[in-house]
Amino acid sequence: MKKMRLSNKVKYTISAILIIAAAIMVAAALVIDNIRPPEAVPVSGSSRGSVIRDEKISMIDREHREGVFTMLVVGTDAASRSTDTIMLASFDTVEKKMNILSIPRDTIINARRATKKINAAYAMSDGDIYALFDEVQSVTGIRPDKYALVTVDAFVDVIDAIGGVEVDVPVDMHYKDPTQDLVIDIDKGLQTLDGYDAMGFMRYRATYADGDLGRIKVQHTFVEAVIKKMLTPATFAKIPELAGIITDNLETDLTLGNGIWLGKQMLTMNLEEDVEMHTLPGYANYYDGLSYYFTKEDEALALINEYYNPYTTPIEELNLFKA
Repeated sequence: MKKMRLSNKVKYTISAILIIAAAIMVAAALVIDNIRPPEAVPVSGSSRGSVIRDEKISMIDREHREGVFTMLVVGTDAASRSTDTIMLASFDTVEKKMNILSIPRDTIINARRATKKINAAYAMSDGDIYALFDEVQSVTGIRPDKYALVTVDAFVDVIDAIGGVEVDVPVDMHYKDPTQDLVIDIDKGLQTLDGYDAMGFMRYRATYADGDLGRIKVQHTFVEAVIKKMLTPATFAKIPELAGIITDNLETDLTLGNGIWLGKQMLTMNLEEDVEMHTLPGYANYYDGLSYYFTKEDEALALINEYYNPYTTPIEELNLFKA
């Protein structure tokens, strides 16, 4: 089983989560009586998306462990609605631990639609986040309690608002995609990236041998740099501005009180010791002419039950695509 600390595997949405947690704290005085953890939701057997459900998997009622809840964190392109960043975060408020599972965008789903990639669920359901919930539940056995959806525009605006971030770029990154109006033009070496270049840095994967997994592996440098920048007095002075950006660009079912509570919990954590990142175990292969990421069920179940399972009973099987 492969596991890594926060400094080894991550994507740009983690930066947004941390900034959200800090920014939302400024409103604490307004809702001081409403600061409370998010409520855990029962496992649902309904399918609002295109997932093919297995009755014995989808209809099991499960109880949550006390003090443990999960949140789906999604990064999306506002134009295409593709969710190229998908993470499932598990918060154990008793042990003060947070684990974040990265689900590769090309993960194949046991779905009726022709394109079976998990990153298509949100767009193909006309922006129904609960259709994505269904698919995350299929490959992890966990139905998220809450969600936060952050757009690329929000990420760009936040990085610009804090004055850019200095990062060591590992390779020359030069890529153009006219269909997305995307131009990545970043030289190798130590750079101070503004919001647009930071977005390009996070999205780039053209010359990585293992594609999306390679992109996941190099993001730790940026997150570390963002954390350091956030802890400076200059950044704290900009919290009201950051709060406005987040309010305009974040979609979530967390209440303000939930967000403040979450921010307070994160402030008590040692980000190197109490937060771990993993990637859903799997392998790349082709199906029907397209490249997909296939989940390894046994490895996934072992990882999920050890670090992510919010229920009182083990998750014993997943609803995976069988070729």
